[in-house]
Amino acid sequence: MPELPDLVIIQERLIPELIDRKIKSIEIIDPIVVRDLTGGAIGSSFQDNVFQRIERNGPFLNFIFENMNIVIHPMLSGRFSLDPKYKRKDLCIRIVTDGPVLSYMDDTRMGKVYFLKPEELGQIPKYKEQGVDLLSDNFTESIFLKLMDKNRKQTRVFLMDQTKLSALGNAYADEILFAAKIHPKTPCNQLTTEEKILLYESIKEVLLASIDFIRKTNAPLEVKVRDHVKVRNRKNEPCPICGTKIRRANVLGYDSFFCPNCQRAKGKQFIDWGNS
Repeated sequence: MPELPDLVIIQERLIPELIDRKIKSIEIIDPIVVRDLTGGAIGSSFQDNVFQRIERNGPFLNFIFENMNIVIHPMLSGRFSLDPKYKRKDLCIRIVTDGPVLSYMDDTRMGKVYFLKPEELGQIPKYKEQGVDLLSDNFTESIFLKLMDKNRKQTRVFLMDQTKLSALGNAYADEILFAAKIHPKTPCNQLTTEEKILLYESIKEVLLASIDFIRKTNAPLEVKVRDHVKVRNRKNEPCPICGTKIRRANVLGYDSFFCPNCQRAKGKQFIDWGNS
């Protein structure tokens, strides 16, 4: 949390609240998440600066001012709130404007908040190395097939490679593979062209449907909406298609959830998922 659909909605909801607002102060409650490239002058560098734009670059949100930027990479547990009274222990940073108060919270402190100038964006790890934006017009079927061509990685590992596709996390990688009926451990080069095309279509359909669901839910900004997921974190629950128990597997160090009947493994596996 948050993943791509979440970030789209966060961006949508923050833009009308923050654009043209002036920063009055920045309160750093826990500096462990801060990456200060201003030379120790966060307060003076940002005071009275006006929010101009909020852009998304893969898993990053870039808050743009005239000559400065605040880039937030929330990673696994970062969250945002516009509640001015938010005081819980996971609070890390408060940005006080002449209107709303934007808070960044992170109970694991894994996320990062960068204060910097635009020319320093390349110093943020992975910021400039993002692959094709999955929600952009550049994400075409032909580009996707080209990226997958001769790739030997497991399909789930490929989906989460941000240098290729920007950007999927654990939850939506699982949901997309379920929609495409592909086992997460299937190597890309074992997929047929038809399966690759279905995977491409599933990426677009799952992301757009999830964005629409989260938007309609209209939950508080800091709430993770996952009511719509079909397999993620649903181990031993019945598959919504066939009723088989959802299973969990380790894929390159990450938990992956799938239906062993709808997403049959190709070739011999160490585990017989259908009987385990």
